[in-house]
Amino acid sequence: MTRVYLDNNASCPIRPEVIAAVTDVMHLNGNSSAQHSDGRKAQAMISKAREIIGLEMGVCSQDIIFTSSGTEALNTAIFAAHNAGCKKMLFSNADHAATYKAAVNWGYSHDFIPTDVNGVTDTVYLKEILKNWNSSDGRPFVSVSAANGETGVLQPVDTIVDIVHQYNGLVLVDAVQAFGKIPMTFNADYIAISAHKIGGPQGVGALYACPNTPFSPLLCGGGQERRMRSGTMNLAGIHGFGVAASMMNNLDFTKKLRDSFEMRLKIVESDLNIFGANVDRLPNTSFISSPNLNAMTMMMALDLAGISVSTGSACSSGKSNENRIIKSMGLLDSAPKGAIRVSFGYKSMSKDVDQILSAWSSIRNRTEVTNG
Repeated sequence: MTRVYLDNNASCPIRPEVIAAVTDVMHLNGNSSAQHSDGRKAQAMISKAREIIGLEMGVCSQDIIFTSSGTEALNTAIFAAHNAGCKKMLFSNADHAATYKAAVNWGYSHDFIPTDVNGVTDTVYLKEILKNWNSSDGRPFVSVSAANGETGVLQPVDTIVDIVHQYNGLVLVDAVQAFGKIPMTFNADYIAISAHKIGGPQGVGALYACPNTPFSPLLCGGGQERRMRSGTMNLAGIHGFGVAASMMNNLDFTKKLRDSFEMRLKIVESDLNIFGANVDRLPNTSFISSPNLNAMTMMMALDLAGISVSTGSACSSGKSNENRIIKSMGLLDSAPKGAIRVSFGYKSMSKDVDQILSAWSSIRNRTEVTNG
């Protein structure tokens, strides 16, 4: 059986060129912090990757800090902002758990910005909150995902940044899902990205911290990354990240695949609900439900048919709690048994759409899926 991988928002398959590049680097000697020629060679490779990634992010490369993941990048920004006096933090209800759970676990005061029925963050609500901001809560801090990882819905980042900066606040943009899929033009204070979402290695991410933005290192030790993130640099991972960033391609074809999938699935699922269909979404993402479709059962049945999809974020898939973004949209009644996320990638082809639709139709003829 040739498997079809349609869970690229969870992790994009590593590109062959990246595998080759990482393998070559792992034959090299030297720590990038060492002063001898081997160390300087390693540092030069990291600098090149930093420049490539900075160019793709639309920011100055010297302001990028490499991390072990997007989660670490997000946690670092939240830690830094709180240490700078942001005593109360606002998170969009469309945010990933890597943002708001940091505040929860560290005991930071926080609140949530609601979304509308399309899953778009409510900027009117945000402005009202900031207009009446209590000075005892310190400088405002707002976190927003550029694109929700489940629905793919794009958030009004520019508007949010303008509003928050009007009130002298700080903005963290979680661009982990957006990087490589939409243009990066965010004028934010902190921006987080991850390598494995664009075909790079797992276990490496990056944080952009705007110059003069408050910063406190989450990890302390040897003082790597200009004393902003200590720890031996992941040379192979960072080099692979740079190679992947240099290969990001136009997603027009991917969008055509996604649109074709949704259009043809409506024939099979007459009551199909496509979350965020009325607003701008990531070109590769489809988050769908049907009133009598058991999402977990369908996901497992597709898996047995050789097709990988998910029931939402990979960080929460398989858990019994109700879907947070669907609840925020007020659409739990539209997905009483969960929702399926299909996310296409650079390896996706037209035959993949044919294969999932064929399998889906076959599975839907089995009563255990309908009634499971």
